[in-house]
Amino acid sequence: MNAPFKSGAAGWTLGLCSIALLAASAPAAAAPPAGAADTAAGPGGTHRLDKRFNVDGRAMVTLRNAQGTIVVKSWQRSEVEILADHASDGVEVDAVQHGNRIELLTHVLRDDISPAELQANYEIFVPEETELEIKNDSGSVSVRQVYADISVDTVLSKVELTDVSGDLTVHTVDGSFTCTRCVGRIEFASTSGGARFLQPTTRSLRAQTFSGELFYDGPFSPNGNYKLTTASGPIELLLSVSDSVKLSVHSRKGNVENQVSLKPESHPLSFLGGRKDSSSLVGTMGTGLARVELTSFSGKIRIRKRD
Repeated sequence: MNAPFKSGAAGWTLGLCSIALLAASAPAAAAPPAGAADTAAGPGGTHRLDKRFNVDGRAMVTLRNAQGTIVVKSWQRSEVEILADHASDGVEVDAVQHGNRIELLTHVLRDDISPAELQANYEIFVPEETELEIKNDSGSVSVRQVYADISVDTVLSKVELTDVSGDLTVHTVDGSFTCTRCVGRIEFASTSGGARFLQPTTRSLRAQTFSGELFYDGPFSPNGNYKLTTASGPIELLLSVSDSVKLSVHSRKGNVENQVSLKPESHPLSFLGGRKDSSSLVGTMGTGLARVELTSFSGKIRIRKRD
């Protein structure tokens, strides 16, 4: 896949002939070198930037954008390609290189710009081992098959990481997060956004939200630590008979629904001051090699068997 991208009639006649001769003798335009940009207006007045940067070794791409769709994919080339589109004259896209660091910025040109004019969409192709630092207030962020540290900070964007590995950090206000076959340390924090963890491979997962939903379906690494915390949102965890976990579940005002067989453990009731109306359980499946903590103040916690 190519990434992606003298007055009088006599004087008038003489002038035309001169222009034609100059045009015929002019050399053909050379292809733009790496790092050159095409910012010509496209169909419907859309401004398009297509820029490439050669990199040597591990690259890092940082992106600051107010609103739009951001798609990052890896390829087998030692270069970074940026394809960016925006329709408004009130913004422009800046792309600069400092060594192996590529900095992208959607720059606002007017003070009176409307929210709709902030829209800029990016498609970015990077070498597989490229660190990413992305800030996108609203829209969506999708990253596939990138094997280095990834940080995403957003207000409203939907974030999807698929087949990635490294230290993975996602912070949202009201944006959702889906992590599919992610490998490495995972951290998620949000005010009202939820997160789904589908078949991750990790020894350290921390997910915290105030009112969003948290969902985990995947294996547990020996000596791994998994902590899912909400204030009012629900938590759902899937377990299979082959899992080896020590499970600690607490909900102050919500209830706990458990559909799996656990070896119970006696423990002091110490959650939030030891109130007797809190719902909690501590139990072990298998030999309890991984530690899993599920905590909610008023949300429902559900533990069910994986089919």
